[in-house]
Amino acid sequence: MISSAQRTHRGYKRKYNEDTILTHPDCSLFVVADGMGGHSAGDLASQYIINELLKLQLPSDNLQFSIEQIEATLSDVNHKIHSGHLFNNKAINNQEIVAGSTIVIAYIVDNLCCCLWVGDSRLYIFRNNKLYQITKDHSLIQDMIDRGQLTLEQAKCHPNANVITRAIGVDSSLKVDSNHFEIQSGDKLLLCSDGLYNEISNDVIVACLQKKNTDHIANKLLGEVLLGDAADNISMIVIEKQ
Repeated sequence: MISSAQRTHRGYKRKYNEDTILTHPDCSLFVVADGMGGHSAGDLASQYIINELLKLQLPSDNLQFSIEQIEATLSDVNHKIHSGHLFNNKAINNQEIVAGSTIVIAYIVDNLCCCLWVGDSRLYIFRNNKLYQITKDHSLIQDMIDRGQLTLEQAKCHPNANVITRAIGVDSSLKVDSNHFEIQSGDKLLLCSDGLYNEISNDVIVACLQKKNTDHIANKLLGEVLLGDAADNISMIVIEKQ
């Protein structure tokens, strides 16, 4: 058995909320999509992704088939956004639409979680009072860290910290990364957009996840972000394995 809570907020400095989140009513499918491209583009892209995933009927007895269904949906969505079909090939304010979205997905069947992601939205697992990042950002900063050109400390204040290298709708082809892992009783999962983890430290995230009740945790996380600048949209889903 699992429990979950979700929150999304525009933040203080963005005019619109381009994030969209999903807790599927018929299966344990959880999604955070962080749209980009401005109002009527980024929010439309992220909402379209969620709407298409919401249509899925995923059999719990065939995990591989379910994952293939999710990946096929993301590929189709990528094509429609990239080709302009989603926007009826029209411009907004006489400018060509450039839209896309990052995405992070957790699909849970029994004691197995499959995480799929594109971009820099993240999935963390909190186990035995320790926080582990399951996803690896598709970002310029992460690429520089991997090449040894940047330390983690330098990355925090780098001017290109918001540049991502992969997103749904940006390129004609889509590569989705995935990670499968077992979950245990007492584990907590956190799916979130960068508007959360860029605003508060891992220590603060840990302190919030130590609380009981997913609703309380979600409220606490959002509250901690809103105590600061909250310069971006903030979205999260907190999941606990009973």
